[in-house]
Order: sequence, then C-alpha cells, then structure tokens
Amino acid sequence: MDWLKESGTDVSAFEQIADLSFFAVQTRYDDTVEISSPDWPLLLVITASLLDQVQRESS
Repeated sequence: MDWLKESGTDVSAFEQIADLSFFAVQTRYDDTVEISSPDWPLLLVITASLLDQVQRESS
C-alpha cells in the first residue's frame, strides 16, 4: 500500500485490510483477549480489489 500511496493512488478503500494484521497478531500472541472475527467476505473483496489495483499500476 505504501507503493500505491507513493504513486499517487488513493488507498482509502483498502485501509480496512489493516484489520487482518490486528486479528493475526491478537490471535497469535494473546489468547486471553476476546476479539471478534473480521468480516471475511468483505476483506476478501477488498483484498482482491487491492491486488487488481496493484496489477494495473505495475503494468
């Protein structure tokens, strides 16, 4: 996403992907905290959109 930002792309539509990092860290290192599962279908759509954007920008 940093690369896209540097190229002038608006990445605000992809910011929710950060939820995946939080979810991964919390479930890996802290099994005592209660967290809710991310909205997987939505995050998959956003991730696919991000990959499409990267492919368009890198072509």
